[in-house]
Amino acid sequence: MTFNYKQIVTEQREEIPLYLQRARVPREQEGLVNIHSDLAQIITGVRRSGKSTLAHKVLKEVRYAYVNFDDERLATVEPGDMDLLLEALYAVYGTFTHLLLYEIQNVENWSFFVNRLLRNNIRVVLTGSNAKLLSREMAAHLTGRYSATELFPFSFREFLSAKDIRWEKTGTAKARGMLHHYYLKYAEQGGFPEILAGEERRSYITQLFDAIVLRDIVYRYDLRHLRTFREMALYLTSNYASEISYNRLKNIFGLGSENTAKNYLSYLEEAWLILTLAKFSYKKQESLRYRKVYIIDTAFAQVSGEPFTPNDGRLLENVVFLHLIRHAVRQRYEVFYYKKQVEVDFVVYRHRQVQELIQVTQTLADPATLKREIRALSVANKELHAGRLTIITLDEEDLLYTGEGIPIHVIPIAEWLLKEE
Repeated sequence: MTFNYKQIVTEQREEIPLYLQRARVPREQEGLVNIHSDLAQIITGVRRSGKSTLAHKVLKEVRYAYVNFDDERLATVEPGDMDLLLEALYAVYGTFTHLLLYEIQNVENWSFFVNRLLRNNIRVVLTGSNAKLLSREMAAHLTGRYSATELFPFSFREFLSAKDIRWEKTGTAKARGMLHHYYLKYAEQGGFPEILAGEERRSYITQLFDAIVLRDIVYRYDLRHLRTFREMALYLTSNYASEISYNRLKNIFGLGSENTAKNYLSYLEEAWLILTLAKFSYKKQESLRYRKVYIIDTAFAQVSGEPFTPNDGRLLENVVFLHLIRHAVRQRYEVFYYKKQVEVDFVVYRHRQVQELIQVTQTLADPATLKREIRALSVANKELHAGRLTIITLDEEDLLYTGEGIPIHVIPIAEWLLKEE
């Protein structure tokens, strides 16, 4: 069936002002998308994180055209149709220097089309919500001709901006209390822009979860056991901030092999529903074998319908994880967890040495908790020799302890999230 591409392009063009209306919140990644570069600019991330809004915002000062391939009318587009689509773009937009392609990975062999555009001096911005498909095509056909940016849902700083909340750096009791209040709202609501704009959280996040599981994974990979896969996805989103085992997943869900469990987990990662963290080890095989699982946004903590509180310690750990991962590429460090005689939540590793060890706990009010956390950092540091030891809590004031003669910095989560890097 042949569609009227000119009509589709014309209708999609009407979406652009709507995207620009949503673009009032400055995104931390804006400066990473270089629209003046000859390289294809690729923005990846979970559905509804604001990829298209960011792309339209950075392109608004140049002459650009736009195609959204997440449109059922373009679901059957084949490589041979791309010239017809390009013709429709010129008919609707006239001349343009840039082309924005949304969810381009839905088109088979899309990279050949992008390469042709680049050869013809058209600058290209791509967005997509499947990391694996994009990376596979980029590695095969766009080697050295692209720059990739990962976009997450709103950070805490962006959340405050979206809510028009001005926070003070003063140390007054009111300022600290209000900042803690805003953090609890952020932990509860998460950072998806449309939830913060007023969408009902529970129904929105359930529909988004199903869209990711069904459209981005089950249909794309033609998985036969839909119910089993969805139950595993729910299980992992409910057990965030926990260590996982392929063998345990295999046994829980009656999978045929550990390899099936590994594949299922990789599909969820590729679609950005969950992220995993490797165990720190100087032995590569050990590092690859063990994983902790986290959710891409705290809003997903409620998708299973289980009791929920923004004070939850695992939620606090998940927020810290997302903040570390959000800045890892730009600041050129890696993140791991440590588990031997003791367990340390996060190891920040840069330039072939451990830069920081981070523990996350709700409170240090209990002397036993304080002793346990200090001991964990001290014991791990004997092997890792970190430059800094940190404990992040829910709302303790800045404190300084000493473990084995090494200073341990204690900082409340809200202040830590807003620290200048």
